[in-house]
Amino acid sequence: MVGFKVCPEWLKKTYRRSANYTCQLCNKHENEVGILTPHRLKRGNVGGLYTVCKFSDKQNNVRIVCSNCHKKLHSNEFRRSHGR
Repeated sequence: MVGFKVCPEWLKKTYRRSANYTCQLCNKHENEVGILTPHRLKRGNVGGLYTVCKFSDKQNNVRIVCSNCHKKLHSNEFRRSHGR
């Protein structure tokens, strides 16, 4: 599996195109919510990489999301890690 610690611009563009420029969580198009960003499911500090594979692949570690959904994912992540 190929992956990157830092997501290169070409891969960000590939993710956005592969997701049809639509947030994979709220299903809003990029025209509505702004440029989409990749979110690693497994964090970088625990070995998570920006993977180069199809979103449906079991080894995929990325979702493409809007900034609002990205903020929600990270706020929920910290709540879970502290047992709240």
